[in-house]
Amino acid sequence: RLDQFDYDMILTTLPQTLSPGSEQHIYFHSSQRDVKGSRNYAGIANPVVDALVEKLLNASTRNRQIAAARALDRVLLWEHYTIPNWYINYHRVAHRSTLHSPPTPPYSLAVRTWWMASDANEQ
Repeated sequence: RLDQFDYDMILTTLPQTLSPGSEQHIYFHSSQRDVKGSRNYAGIANPVVDALVEKLLNASTRNRQIAAARALDRVLLWEHYTIPNWYINYHRVAHRSTLHSPPTPPYSLAVRTWWMASDANEQ
């Protein structure tokens, strides 16, 4: 049913890369709206979204790519295509007062960067 767009609502994820790119076309571009098995689950067919996706994909500098990605994010949120679900700005993996990790992981959970202190006050 998912591949046929036969649903009223679904719970899914849209994984992103570190540098937004071609996945934005697959998820949001109108050319994917009626492609069976595509990931344009919301059925988006919006010329503004299409233009921003193209701008993001063809950005000549990192700053232009970031600007296009932020603009795309604003439009997608404004149009309410999805309901952000369970967002928290931390990982729910483990808790122990002596378990520590860097304040900002490099790219992901990065468990290999964690360490144990002998007591909670030691870092």
